[in-house]
Amino acid sequence: MNGSPIASGAPASPPSPEPPVVATEHLVVRSRERVILNDVSLAFPDRDVTAIIGPSGCGKTTFIRTLNRMTEIGSGLMVRGRVLYRGQDIYARGVNPVIVRQRIGMVFQRPVVFPMSIFENVAFGLRINRVDEATVERTVESCLRRAGLWTEIGDDLDRSGLTLSGGQQQRLCIARALAVEPRVLLMDEPTASLDPVAAQKVESLLFELRQNYAVIIVTHNLQQAARVATRTAFLYEGRMIEFDETKRLFESPREKLTENYVTGRFG
Repeated sequence: MNGSPIASGAPASPPSPEPPVVATEHLVVRSRERVILNDVSLAFPDRDVTAIIGPSGCGKTTFIRTLNRMTEIGSGLMVRGRVLYRGQDIYARGVNPVIVRQRIGMVFQRPVVFPMSIFENVAFGLRINRVDEATVERTVESCLRRAGLWTEIGDDLDRSGLTLSGGQQQRLCIARALAVEPRVLLMDEPTASLDPVAAQKVESLLFELRQNYAVIIVTHNLQQAARVATRTAFLYEGRMIEFDETKRLFESPREKLTENYVTGRFG
């Protein structure tokens, strides 16, 4: 999956501190009934947080699901255009989607905790890859620490992951995603089902994750986007309306549609 740096094909993208790690070029996604995404070109830098915003039904979730081929799982969607990871088209013939999803991990809106111990939840992907036990133990502890969970549950790893609070379960899912060493972490409304305290812990975690990963987060919460993202993209009816540095997009958007949305005059 390694390759040369990706050259941005999106002229609306703001300057990036590092070359993009993921990019889309003229991405079109459609179901039998309608076009969900129409000609979306974006480039995402490494070691940064990018937010995707827009009204319900605009294609945000579908968009990030195309970035690691999750759209292929039971959706019946058709994908055209290109999705590049380090310059390689992840939809090209011969590319293994399992490897794609290891490099580009995903955390869903509701925590997907397996009915097993905390330890085995984090170790799940490592077991599939037949990693030796010593490495598994080191990795589980490291990922729980990075997810901010070790001090809370490190002495009780045999406990079922299903007994954790909602916020802890979400951070457990983040730890599990980190265990297989992704370069990109996709997050689809990761705090939408959490209480404010748990949501704040996940947001704080994002500031740490951005030091080592490209993080792409879908959020309906404009204040959250303003707090955590360096860059923000605004989607509307399947089209990319504007993509810019978050501060500029919120304070002086170029497009009237963007201005109406971020100021609450949308509709």
